[in-house]
Amino acid sequence: MPAATPLPRGPSVTTLYSAADLLTAPGCPVCLYAAESSDRYLRWFALEGHAQSATITRLCTSLGMCPVHTRRLMSQPGAAVRLTAVYRYVVTAARERLAERSREHAACPGCEHDQAAAQRALDTLLEGLIDDAVVHRCRELGGLCLPHLAAASAAARPRLVAPLAETLHTTIADPRARCDWLAGTDDDAETRALLRRAIRLARVPGPAACSACVAGAKAEWAALRRSLDAASNDPSSALALCASHLADAASAAAAGSIRPLLSWQMRCLTSALAGGRVHRLRLTHRRSDAACSVCRARRSAAQHSLDNLRDSRSLAAADAAMCVHHHLVLRTTDPRTARLLADGAIRQADQLAAELADTFDRLAMAHSTRTPAFHTTAWQRAAAFLDGSVFSGWCQPPPGGPLRQ
Repeated sequence: MPAATPLPRGPSVTTLYSAADLLTAPGCPVCLYAAESSDRYLRWFALEGHAQSATITRLCTSLGMCPVHTRRLMSQPGAAVRLTAVYRYVVTAARERLAERSREHAACPGCEHDQAAAQRALDTLLEGLIDDAVVHRCRELGGLCLPHLAAASAAARPRLVAPLAETLHTTIADPRARCDWLAGTDDDAETRALLRRAIRLARVPGPAACSACVAGAKAEWAALRRSLDAASNDPSSALALCASHLADAASAAAAGSIRPLLSWQMRCLTSALAGGRVHRLRLTHRRSDAACSVCRARRSAAQHSLDNLRDSRSLAAADAAMCVHHHLVLRTTDPRTARLLADGAIRQADQLAAELADTFDRLAMAHSTRTPAFHTTAWQRAAAFLDGSVFSGWCQPPPGGPLRQ
């Protein structure tokens, strides 16, 4: 038996000895493995990880987790108490980052974990594809989803992945076959869809946590609609979508339009392979993917909003409407404007950190005396202060939206 795949330190890792360990259920084997690993990681965080000093230190270097993982943490039972405790330290770290003008910023630990799990599964599967029995079993279970087929195509010889590409073509073309899973597994896609819908239907606009995030969210939704139209109209020029935005488009697609969308993206993959560009398509969700048309639209709109801050009136309004993430982005693109705004952001961080500390003490007292816990939004506002795209630019979940406790 071959040696086990080396495993990283940390919680919730399933040992992979061979491709056979992945090929146990219908659907994309990389998605199934990565999703299970991600779920275990977040459960570990909820049960014990959030209270470990090493985890807190790591979160302070990344200023929390990315919006996707933050929303997933917020959906867990007991999130209010748990994240109030965590954000006491993370908001203080953000305050120091804003004051010292450091540009160092670590990646989201949840993304690093998920990326490592997906890469581990993909590498193990590719090693097994030299065996015809493994290829047959993989095709029998459905093959790979589009995002992971793209990653496999970039990493392996064409001969190895050709049968899986043929299987995907056949599944998309067969009207009797279930093909929604071919867009990839993204547990946050439904939450994003509910959040967009709640914000669009809200009668009163919510207070903005970040004007750049609001601009980016609007551009993102418009670009997604254009992508769906492009897929339906069968354009001559294909625009690739990253894994997250392909899941968004699949979630937003009208009944019966998922196959044109998948067929369009398959042509995007074929075009990217022919041009040697497929390596740019990411394995899992990221903040921004250079190859994704929707990511580019969101990033461009957010940057345009930041560029407008040079106007004095915009500067005055931005004190209370820019997240830490975009403060740090502005520091790299317009240091002078970033310096003018830093003091306001530091004051906001001080106020929020004090509120979080007081809230945590009150929650601890309520727990020790077994009195009913009171409602608090400080932990949600802290998440939005760190990265406004958690709630698409709002400082807390919109009325009727998800993630309300």
